[in-house]
Amino acid sequence: MTRRALTMSAAAMLLSPSFARANDDSYPRIVDHAFGRTELPFAPRRLVTIGYGDEAPFLALGHKPVAIVYSGMFASGMTPWCEEKFGTSKPVLLDGSMIDFEEIARLDPDVIVGVFSQLDAGSYARLSRIAPTIAYRSGPYRASWKEQTEIAGAVLALDEKARQLVVETDRLLNGYGDVYPGLKGRSFTFGSYFAGSSRIVIYLPGETRVDWMIGIGMKPSAGVQRLAAASSRQTSADASLEDLESVAGDLLVMWYEPGARAALEGQRLFQMFSPVRESRYVGLDDPSEIWAASWPSVLSIPYAFPKILRRMETAAVREVR
Repeated sequence: MTRRALTMSAAAMLLSPSFARANDDSYPRIVDHAFGRTELPFAPRRLVTIGYGDEAPFLALGHKPVAIVYSGMFASGMTPWCEEKFGTSKPVLLDGSMIDFEEIARLDPDVIVGVFSQLDAGSYARLSRIAPTIAYRSGPYRASWKEQTEIAGAVLALDEKARQLVVETDRLLNGYGDVYPGLKGRSFTFGSYFAGSSRIVIYLPGETRVDWMIGIGMKPSAGVQRLAAASSRQTSADASLEDLESVAGDLLVMWYEPGARAALEGQRLFQMFSPVRESRYVGLDDPSEIWAASWPSVLSIPYAFPKILRRMETAAVREVR
């Protein structure tokens, strides 16, 4: 598939009409998740999402939640791909770092969904006293965009439409692997840095940022694989600035909060890190790129991935002089 054809395909996904909502004939229905089985007595009209990016598949399926998690770095508090779908509607924006049970109760929801969330058994039980609540199937902060989409389809009784979205998005990702062949087979390290720290966060397989890069044909660097083997069930680990070379790969990708990039790039140890020294490094500080790479979804992948992947390929194939 050519870059032009892939771009047109992505645009078609974003601009296609919203799917029709399920009617009440599809209810009551049961949705399975990590904390059991939740019965939905009728088609939700006031849906609250409390996980990062959970709103995207609902919007793609034609349903606008009344409340979503606040997306930092954006003036509106919403990612641009979701803001477009909301149109003139303005959802209530919730703090994703904590669950405000009182505020959620005031919203009078029909159903609460927390897929890419921190839900535990206690918070799930408390939310369930407010409204039927549906959690992840995988684990806290582990859900993939596919899991989010499948659960959205189950909640809306649009299972087949959700599967169609997954197939279309998978096809798009596979196409990206063909359109950006310089990335295939390359080893990578994906990390982050927070100003004032002497260490870098390194993401491991099982974390969403790493998993989608594996999905387009790349592989974690040998050092990242060693960290993963030593950090069972963890999705991230730390590496000191003095020990960065141990996680070097063909490509380094980092995301930054405001001010953190300059703080790290000004440090001599980071400047001497081989991917940085040899310009095989991509720094993400644009909010759209950060959110799309961190919480990919059926909406963010076609919206933001082409730009991210172009930058990554340019860096990955750069010859060392």
